[in-house]
Amino acid sequence: MTPPRPGGACIVDLPAGYEDDAPRHAGFGALLAAVLNDPRCGGAARRAATAGWLTRHQLGARTSSFAYWAADPADLMPLLDVMKRTRLPSGPAGEAVLDDLRARQIAAIEGRGATPLTLLGQLLERAARRTPDTDPRGTAGTLAAVSTAGLNHAIETLLARARVHRDHPSIPARPGEPPEQPTARDRDRAEAGAEAGAGATGDPAPDSHWRGALEIATHPGCDARVALRLPIRPPGPGLLPLTVERLGNGPNGRLHHALRHRHHLAYGFTAAYWHEPGSSSIGATATVAPQHAAAALRVLDHTVRQLARGADPHETDLARRRCRAENLAALDGPFGAVDDLRRQDLGEQTIRQRLTAMAEITEISGLTFLARPPAAAALGPFTQEQRRQLTDVYQEIQ
Repeated sequence: MTPPRPGGACIVDLPAGYEDDAPRHAGFGALLAAVLNDPRCGGAARRAATAGWLTRHQLGARTSSFAYWAADPADLMPLLDVMKRTRLPSGPAGEAVLDDLRARQIAAIEGRGATPLTLLGQLLERAARRTPDTDPRGTAGTLAAVSTAGLNHAIETLLARARVHRDHPSIPARPGEPPEQPTARDRDRAEAGAEAGAGATGDPAPDSHWRGALEIATHPGCDARVALRLPIRPPGPGLLPLTVERLGNGPNGRLHHALRHRHHLAYGFTAAYWHEPGSSSIGATATVAPQHAAAALRVLDHTVRQLARGADPHETDLARRRCRAENLAALDGPFGAVDDLRRQDLGEQTIRQRLTAMAEITEISGLTFLARPPAAAALGPFTQEQRRQLTDVYQEIQ
């Protein structure tokens, strides 16, 4: 018998994300989350700091999600009411806290303290998507327009519409609280995801947001990082994660053999996919010496495009095992169980459902790459000659 999981966790979803920010208040949602996560403002943040709870925040396009874990699940029973007591202090004290939170957010926007991999991801997104070059965290100007009164009002109105997800039977619903039901937005998102994952027989409609370009940025250090992202036709249900595992984020994957063993270029690499209704892509990164960046970009392109061929039974089995391990690991953390219950509440595929579907896949078919320019990014201490080499390789792989 599986022993009970220690402690308990809750997720509180506020029904507003960064896409709900007014243009002149861009970054409002991120700043609001900073207030709700700051013990100086009371509420659940202060309780968490005092009681030793674990916390996590995720800001999405349409939701702001706060997760809490406590050793005693009963401590989380009044969580929503505790969060509602969050307020920026009145007067100069509140302005001082808000100024500090603004300064921290601006530092994050400017990339101070960001890891090279994070900066590379931002470059790659800019190369891939034809979207306004704006940050969900706003700018110094838009953050200056956010007031203490506006943030306190948002706390009151949004928490009144919050949804709570719980992973422990001793954290009951509050009296009169309706059972969790997927909203119309949740159902639309789940249906759109299912349709997009079902594959298509014809070429999908052109993605008006796809750009496809090369972005190069200088960054100090001795290593360089390169990344590639290619648009694809969505494969069948459940196949995209398995296809990424053919590339592999560790030994036995195609990236490891190509970059390390065959070409002796890199030890560090990652693989990933991007998927939303109407747009799917797959890609990889490598950490290399700056003089090898152009060669690594060429190898990444060749290796990823080889996924157009289907997997043999041995590679399929390895990909399934790695994907299964990754999904099971997602359940192991303090928020793993409540994350899965949240998926269920929102009408999304749970880990159990993913594993069941994965076990039924006996063949990983090849990908269909779309005839659109790739997105590529490079970050490092490049010389002008190395930049020229990167540009030449990008022109070659277009």
